[in-house]
Amino acid sequence: MQVSKDAFVILEYRVHLDDGSYVKGEDGPVSLNFVAGYQQVLPSLEQRLMGLAEGTTSAFTIPAAEAFGEYDASQVHVRSFEEFPAGRSLVPGKWIIASNDETQAQYSYFVKDRTDQTVTLDFNHPLAGKDLHYQVKIVAVRPALQEELEYLRPCEHPEETAPPA
Repeated sequence: MQVSKDAFVILEYRVHLDDGSYVKGEDGPVSLNFVAGYQQVLPSLEQRLMGLAEGTTSAFTIPAAEAFGEYDASQVHVRSFEEFPAGRSLVPGKWIIASNDETQAQYSYFVKDRTDQTVTLDFNHPLAGKDLHYQVKIVAVRPALQEELEYLRPCEHPEETAPPA
């Protein structure tokens, strides 16, 4: 069977950057399970996996623009401690996860620098501007079970929610 929409896929993979550093799989391949066609993985990765058969190995590069986007300098902000008092305690070189009290949304930023009056925050994704070099092996492909599909798209199966007669 080949990777296609509604297929349950198990793959082993490694991902490294241009400089040879690993994003995933430094000590060997890691495993990933997903149902194809539902954006459970990076869309450009899923696109490259479509049509590959169980047992296939492949190596490919996903350019930054198709992965997490190009690095955007406009996402780097310098904040004074007057407007952002919490910046006084931030440590340069660290990632921070913050949340909006009203919406409960979470977001992250990187603390690039801190002076005695300001902090520089970078809101780019950590992999923005980086090409991703994948090595994959399709370990298994099978049709997704009905309950797996219902979980992914519960509104598309209303007849399945009624108890049997």
